[in-house]
Amino acid sequence: MQSCGAAELGRVVIILLLFLYCAKSQNSLQSQAKQLLSLLAPAPAVGEPWPSIPGPELKDRVCIVGAGASGIHMALSLKKRSYENVVVFEKSSRVGGKCYDINYRGTPNGQGAFFLEANHFNEASLVPILREYGLDDLVPVSSTHVWATNSASDPGSKLTPSQFVLGTLSKMTNSTSPKVNLGFYLQTVMRYIQLHKEMFGLYEGDLMQRPTPEVLHRIRGTLLDFLTRENLLGMIPIFQISQTMTGYGQLDEIGTLYGLIWNNPRLVMTIALKTIKQDNEPFSFFSLKKGYENVWKTIVEKDKLNVRFQTDIVSIQREESGVYLKTWQNYKAKTEFCDFLIWTPEVSQLLRSLDKPTKEEKRLLGSLTPEVYYAHLIDVDGGIRHAPTTVFMANVLNKEDYAVTWTADTAGLLTPGIKTPEGLAKYNSDTDLRTLYALHAPSKHYTSEEFLKRKMRDHFIKGFNVSSVEFLNTVAWTYFPRWTPDELVEGRHWDVFEMQGQNRIWYAGVSASYESVRSVISYNNRLLKQMVPRNSLKRTQPISHNQNGSSSAISVNDCRYSCSTSGDCKVRYVGPSRHGYTLGACGPSGACGGTPRECKQCNTVIK
Repeated sequence: MQSCGAAELGRVVIILLLFLYCAKSQNSLQSQAKQLLSLLAPAPAVGEPWPSIPGPELKDRVCIVGAGASGIHMALSLKKRSYENVVVFEKSSRVGGKCYDINYRGTPNGQGAFFLEANHFNEASLVPILREYGLDDLVPVSSTHVWATNSASDPGSKLTPSQFVLGTLSKMTNSTSPKVNLGFYLQTVMRYIQLHKEMFGLYEGDLMQRPTPEVLHRIRGTLLDFLTRENLLGMIPIFQISQTMTGYGQLDEIGTLYGLIWNNPRLVMTIALKTIKQDNEPFSFFSLKKGYENVWKTIVEKDKLNVRFQTDIVSIQREESGVYLKTWQNYKAKTEFCDFLIWTPEVSQLLRSLDKPTKEEKRLLGSLTPEVYYAHLIDVDGGIRHAPTTVFMANVLNKEDYAVTWTADTAGLLTPGIKTPEGLAKYNSDTDLRTLYALHAPSKHYTSEEFLKRKMRDHFIKGFNVSSVEFLNTVAWTYFPRWTPDELVEGRHWDVFEMQGQNRIWYAGVSASYESVRSVISYNNRLLKQMVPRNSLKRTQPISHNQNGSSSAISVNDCRYSCSTSGDCKVRYVGPSRHGYTLGACGPSGACGGTPRECKQCNTVIK
């Protein structure tokens, strides 16, 4: 009896020690979470101030092309600013664009935009709009789990997010200690956030102010180049998920600036807190119970926004008096007059329709290159499960076109208790029919649905023991138009912004900002914040007023020069009176044409 009592006492002691260890570990993680969050203490934005741009007059007829997130948000924003004559032209029969949900088996299954994160809670971003319209039915979602290979039977293929991240980092630290790898991970995250703040500050919106030439030089090349130079390779497993898995490019191909725009401190903070299970609103990931598309449909209905469906833009002509859209509506040709045009779809469509685009429009907008992103809605029977959302990491990283990269079971994500270990275990043990949102890796070319379906079917049946796959929908998105790394460091985002409104047109949407709902809303907000009614701005040239209301003449000290080693030259004027640039050639003496003519010499070379 005494030995039994001693054994029982021993078990109690062990349980108590484990409890104390877990409590200590939890306290340590909470302390680390507080340290991380302290990095988001307010700091001023860094870079050149945003310029004023011409915008529509209150009495103008404003035409918006595209009824996606950008177009509907812009129409709503203009209505709130007392614009009464706003019309949205949409080529399809629905609103939402890539916010596209298919209601099936009682669930809005996404085929485009899906998650929300901390940036969506920012002032004037999506969540405040959701709350205004009673649509803030946010559901915290479980983490995306990882299949390391394309076979559920491979040893070590089934990984949690933490196992994937720490396992990747163990190859850098040469340590199998979770404590060592977690410490390395958190320290790398902190250094990344601190560097991001050093270069750009904590700025309003998604796109930072125009960086200095020194910062643009520092962020040259690909995202992997940047991480290597800055000794931030510990960010690789984060960016493989946040950047590459989401279709935003391979780390050794995509320009650094795109990675820094998307992976801003709030998103990186959210991922880090999620990894150590210290995520709480707003620093977590969420889904919308009724889907993304419902948001824009509700806004259009409640605010009675004027949307013309099934309208094809055949051509666009800009005259001194305004902009003329030649359209095809309801099987009839119709010309629409607009005092001001706001274009939100991908800009290659604009350049195909625009009569006599300017040299700068061709240079800046014509070089943007999108990819094709295919999504399916499928029913699968049986098979081995891992979690409601799973990533097939071998396919994400191997650069194979159309490889199966990611799936989401929306109904599974919305299941109560799914974030608990018990809820996840119950989900994974189920073999009933489930409906999946499934993605292929982006490609530069279109392909046949037959090929895609065969690839998707083989992936699940051969690798994950699924008994049948039924295809319910397939959609091909034109996705993430982008500049090359070399073009990015010329400052093309800000060159486009300086061009806004000059010819009675704003270039909005993903091409001018980034392929995400949070980015297009943020860019709309920036356009509206910097807007001066076009006739008022025209009257003040060449002398204009700064934010304090005082007028300023041209100052040579506000000339900015840059020459590339290939001989291209750019001179910009950044003072309060005007903004502009001229392309030319650097002569033997360094002379370069400029805007305005007070800027004389091209005397700064950025190698």
